[in-house]
Amino acid sequence: MAEDMISSISAKVEKLISMYEAERAKCARLEQEADAYRGQIAQYKEKQTVSEQKIKTLEDKLNNLQLAGAFTSPQDSAGAKRRLNAVIKEIDECIAMLNM
Repeated sequence: MAEDMISSISAKVEKLISMYEAERAKCARLEQEADAYRGQIAQYKEKQTVSEQKIKTLEDKLNNLQLAGAFTSPQDSAGAKRRLNAVIKEIDECIAMLNM
């Protein structure tokens, strides 16, 4: 009777140890996957930053081309005045920041 209880407890302990080892291995595997995903996220963030910089550069070029085009086309003098006023406003804001 006592031997049966001991062997039953022993079997349960072995099963518990086995389950623990399986969970520990699963946890290690999930941690490796998480690390891989963190690396991918870092790469995507870097690509996003580069893309945002390209977009900003292209927007600046577009604004410059629109402004230059407005001066070459006499038909769009109102648009040219608006864009010129916007540029002057930006310059004034920059000067104000420098004076702080």
